[in-house]
Amino acid sequence: MITKILKMKKIAILLIILFASCEAPSSGVSEADANTFEKNVATLKNDFIKGYEEGNYDKVVSIFADSVQWYGPGVNAELVKGIDILKENVTFWMENFEDISFIEGGGLPGTDVGFWGGNVYPVGEAMSGPNNVRMYGTWNVTNSNTGKSVNFKHYLVWSFNEDGKVHTVTEYADLGGLISTFDE
Repeated sequence: MITKILKMKKIAILLIILFASCEAPSSGVSEADANTFEKNVATLKNDFIKGYEEGNYDKVVSIFADSVQWYGPGVNAELVKGIDILKENVTFWMENFEDISFIEGGGLPGTDVGFWGGNVYPVGEAMSGPNNVRMYGTWNVTNSNTGKSVNFKHYLVWSFNEDGKVHTVTEYADLGGLISTFDE
C-alpha cells in the first residue's frame, strides 16, 4: 500500500512539473516589435494618409528620409532616388487632385485591416518585421481640372529606418482609371 501511495505521489509530482513547465504558445512577436509596428502604422495614417486628405504637403513629405528610394507603379517603373524627386511627385498630386480619401483595407476580401507586417510563411523565413509595413486600400480622388473622380486599389510596401523615417517604398497600383481623369 505504501509503495502504491509513493508511486501515486511520484506521478502527481511529474504531472505538476509537466503542467507547470507548459506555456501558452507565443506569437513570436516581442512587445518592442509590436510597438514599433504600431508607431510606423500611426505615421502612415496620421502623416501620409491624413496629409493627402488635408492637402498638407509638409505632413506627407515629413515621413521620408532624405535618401528615400521609391519603386513606383506601372510598366518598366524605374527606381527613384532621393527626397527631391519624391517631393515633385507629392506636389503633382497636391496640384492635380482634390477630395482625396483613403479606405483602409478597401479591396481586400474578408477584412477592413489595411496594414500588415512580418510573415508566418514560409516557416523557415518567418519574421516579425516591424519596420516593413504593407499598406492595402483604396484611394478616392477627384481631378481638380476636369472634375472627374476615380477610385483605385493601392498596395505599398514601406521600409522604415531606425529613426522612424521611410527609406524605401515599393508601390503597386493600376493607375489607368486615374490617368483617364485627365481626359476632357
